[in-house]
Amino acid sequence: MYTLRSRLVVLVLPFGVALEIIFYTLLYYLTDNIAAKFPELFGIEPLAISSSVILKIVWRSLYFIGFSTGYYFLVTLLKEKERTASLERQRLHQIIEQQKMEQELGKAQNAYLRAQINPHFLFNTLNFIYNKTRKSAPIAADAILTLSAMMRYAVESNEEKGYILIEEEIEQVHNLIHLHSLRQNDQIYFHVEVEERVRSISIIPLILITLVENIFKHGNLSLINHRGLLKVYIRNDRLFIETENLVNEIHNTSGLSKGLENIAKRLQYSYGDQAGFTYVKTPKNHFNTRVEISLAVLGSSDGTSLYYKKADR
Repeated sequence: MYTLRSRLVVLVLPFGVALEIIFYTLLYYLTDNIAAKFPELFGIEPLAISSSVILKIVWRSLYFIGFSTGYYFLVTLLKEKERTASLERQRLHQIIEQQKMEQELGKAQNAYLRAQINPHFLFNTLNFIYNKTRKSAPIAADAILTLSAMMRYAVESNEEKGYILIEEEIEQVHNLIHLHSLRQNDQIYFHVEVEERVRSISIIPLILITLVENIFKHGNLSLINHRGLLKVYIRNDRLFIETENLVNEIHNTSGLSKGLENIAKRLQYSYGDQAGFTYVKTPKNHFNTRVEISLAVLGSSDGTSLYYKKADR
């Protein structure tokens, strides 16, 4: 391709230069003869064609062609230098970003290694406390057992595959509700509404847990007419996860933005523009959140894409 283009340039360039010389010669001849018709104004005589005149015109045309060509190459060179500098800046930016990612990866690996050691001790301790309290304090033992199950789920959900069934996370949501119910002597009101067909869908872990924990941390669940709500359903080829709760009058601002920002970042990293996350406080002092993810990027319990499974039906 490049050789063919080079040959075309070699053939067309002399032809183009010849056309420019001819055009300049005709223009010069016509201009000079028009000016000769007004001798009192310009004081020149009609141009007589001769070899010296033609040579003079050709020389001038080559001079202007050379000058314009040099100007063109100068502008092109400056643009190329700017483009090269821009590419170099982009390359340096990519190197810096890669170094930052490598540093973050190193921190994550260290945290993961520490996490592999600490949970083992934690679970053994919780199991020991449970066995010691299950007869004398059954309610406390029940709380310990539920907490242990939730902690084990949180640790095991950080597996390399990075995805879990919604059904598994719903189970941990019920554990979380049960744990808070034990703490509040069953004086909390929370409703979970899950479509049966979403249970076999795989998503990134701890989305539902984080949303529900946010409700318990910042919501008021003591009024039966203002129940906390978790709703998971499918509409128009998209998975929706919605929560609603009455905002607690005593504001607990610790960790609110971090938890929600963490959800937004994880969804963006895992699903890109195929997922969205919004939250808003309503005029009626309710806090609503909504996660929506395209089914095209989600998997089912058998490891296949929901998008292709639907297309096969």
